[in-house]
Amino acid sequence: MIASLARTALVLLILSLAGTARADQPADPVARLNDGILALMRAAESGTPAAARLGDFEPVVRGSFDLETSLRVAVPGYDRALEAERRALLDAFVRRNAAQYVSRFDGYSGETIEIAGERSGPRNTTLVETRLLRPRGSPVVLTYVVRRMGDGWGIVDVLLNGSVSQLAVQRSDFAATLRSGGIPALIREFDAYADGVTG
Repeated sequence: MIASLARTALVLLILSLAGTARADQPADPVARLNDGILALMRAAESGTPAAARLGDFEPVVRGSFDLETSLRVAVPGYDRALEAERRALLDAFVRRNAAQYVSRFDGYSGETIEIAGERSGPRNTTLVETRLLRPRGSPVVLTYVVRRMGDGWGIVDVLLNGSVSQLAVQRSDFAATLRSGGIPALIREFDAYADGVTG
């Protein structure tokens, strides 16, 4: 009886540890994004239309990024907008971000992406460094800023060469449109960009 209880306790301990090992880690959303980028590149190389690639990549963006935190930084006033307006902006932001990836990664020539390490970042974030390795040319170094969101982690910013913040660039790019037409104008701008990429 005691041996049986001990075996049961051991099995429960192993299952508990296995569950812990599967818990979302800071690098996990970056790994999901990397896998999605490689799939996107291969789809472009095989001739998949841009509209289909965009549709396939939107869930990757939603599953990898902490989009609401990004919008709070990039779009001053996001939190004060009406809920319907926030939802529409979030959807358009997803399309725009996905369309940027579709535009940038439009072919495949044997590239690989590796996670090179992680370290503590500011304000309870973790910095996950990646390298896009190309058969010809120097590696492209990207550092992802990730933060905990609920039970997992999400990307809130991307640093090119460790210093150029995508969010800072977006905040600057969006400012004129926000001043002239507010969030509705920004939604139209995001959708127009995505429509232009899919052609």
